[in-house]
Amino acid sequence: MDVAVVIPVFNKERYVERAIRSALSQTLSPSSIVIVDDASTDGSSEKIASFCHPTITILRRPTPGPGGYAARNLAIEAASTEWIAFLDADDEWAPEHLRSIADAISRNGDDAAIGCVFAGYQEMYEGGHARPDPYTRQIGRAHDRRWEFVQFLDAWIRVRSCPVLTSASVFRRRVLLEAGLFPAGRCARGGDKDLWLRVARHADLLACPSVTTMYYRDAANKVTRNNSTNLRHCLCDTIDRLITEETSRERRRLLMRLFNSEVFQYARVTSRAQQRIDPQLWKGFHVAQDPLRFLVLQALAYLPYSLTRQLDRSRRRTK
Repeated sequence: MDVAVVIPVFNKERYVERAIRSALSQTLSPSSIVIVDDASTDGSSEKIASFCHPTITILRRPTPGPGGYAARNLAIEAASTEWIAFLDADDEWAPEHLRSIADAISRNGDDAAIGCVFAGYQEMYEGGHARPDPYTRQIGRAHDRRWEFVQFLDAWIRVRSCPVLTSASVFRRRVLLEAGLFPAGRCARGGDKDLWLRVARHADLLACPSVTTMYYRDAANKVTRNNSTNLRHCLCDTIDRLITEETSRERRRLLMRLFNSEVFQYARVTSRAQQRIDPQLWKGFHVAQDPLRFLVLQALAYLPYSLTRQLDRSRRRTK
């Protein structure tokens, strides 16, 4: 498998060495490792520069971009490989990660219609506690599963979480370019999900059985911690556009359900922080698809916090 590993880095001095070493330790060596220093100020640059390896290329950006999206785009455009593997600077791969994905591609005939292959991951918490990812827990990874767009949407809605994690996935470079790359300048967080949804419109996705990535929830300076959930997600605009473009009634229905699910998950995160949610967060909610969730969103926006928690608990008991 001809693959480039892309590692964006912004102030990850404590973790970046671990990530780079895990890429260099793969049993299937990558063709190249492209590290993009996104204007780090904490010593990450020195850590990166300490690696002298013929497969490593270091690119630098003068200004950091939210989510590392511009950094990843720069690396994708600079790469010349057929496949692109992403690894965040605070995550880590097991040595067999790339080999497991290459084996899955081979088992499926190296079909050009497959644009993404993704493995499972362990959510790593402080103290060494680990938990399998939501897809692995709820659906399982007994064998390869190949998804077209409808199947991908259905799995995302069932799991209530995007099955594809950036650090556990490999993409055909051609498909990333066709889908429009990461939404640099449009998303402060969640831009990876925005791209994966667009990728799924262009190519099939393949879930392979392996669990080969460590996703560190306790890492400092994470995008998911540093950006507010109390705003309308950029993914909403992408889903809105896809709904208007779709001719399939089933696809439109699933996209509406995905819109509602993502909006509701962000609202609940905001509510758990005891914040009153901004009505703009759920603007465009498809009420006919889920009227009960719509009532909860209204409550989260306008009622006292104690009453909204009771209403949400009641909604979950009726499911």
